[in-house]
Amino acid sequence: MNYKYELIKHDDIVPVKIILHTSGAEQYVPRHWHESVEISYVIRGRIDEIYVEGASYTSEQGDIVVINSNAVHSFSVSAGSDRLALTLQIPYEFIKESFSEMDRYSIHCVSRHMQEHSHKQRMKLSKLRDILGRITDAYLCYGSDPLADIEIKGLSYQLMYILLSHFLIEKPAGVIQTYKHLERLTSITNYIKQHYNQELPIEVLAARFSLTGEYLSRFFRKHIGMTILQYLNTIRLEHAYRDLMNTDISITRIAFEHGFPNEKSFSRVFKAVYRTTPHEYRKHRLGGRVQ
Repeated sequence: MNYKYELIKHDDIVPVKIILHTSGAEQYVPRHWHESVEISYVIRGRIDEIYVEGASYTSEQGDIVVINSNAVHSFSVSAGSDRLALTLQIPYEFIKESFSEMDRYSIHCVSRHMQEHSHKQRMKLSKLRDILGRITDAYLCYGSDPLADIEIKGLSYQLMYILLSHFLIEKPAGVIQTYKHLERLTSITNYIKQHYNQELPIEVLAARFSLTGEYLSRFFRKHIGMTILQYLNTIRLEHAYRDLMNTDISITRIAFEHGFPNEKSFSRVFKAVYRTTPHEYRKHRLGGRVQ
């Protein structure tokens, strides 16, 4: 069984991507970014940590977190039953087609921080919850209701209208939106993802991008919020976790195949996230199917 995100992409009739999370297993989505505006909504259960641009939030039933375009973010969820959460990804170009001034603004909507919202915004949060719930219902009927696409499209426009009319904040004057650092970050993280199972000393990685090790370390931590080694280990762990759950490969071999110098190193990184060793985790999750 694979515990990664399940991404469902509708056809061009529907302007949003819908991701429904139902797994009760621990999950960690490493730090990443994309142009789409992302909305996280917990219907049941809990998301232990949503990291967004240096801030961390806990999200429980009814909580909404909006993640702006190109904001670095990650998710961490512990094991739990009866979990249901919805993620919507709204293409940035779709927003700009309707609101050409969007580059000047960002959306500020984190429902748990109610004290930061006006009374009117709190009322609109209730409306947002209603819309997100109806989008979920329409998605769950997608196979049996030929009009589900139309309903989701209409609800998506309602959602966008409320966000743009009640939750926009203007970016600071004089700030010029630039994606130059994101281009460099994308190149670096793509290289790490392609070579994660190899040794990647900071000096070698820095030289690959004509940078000094010191500059690369500062640059990466500033924009990602973690060290290069921490990020590298999250990528290694993501791949190793799949093999741990979906194969009977030995833990030592999994460690080596995914770039960890030894089983002890793999166990240390694994335990920091899952609070137990790979062996005990596999034994608990898979019962007798352990080496």
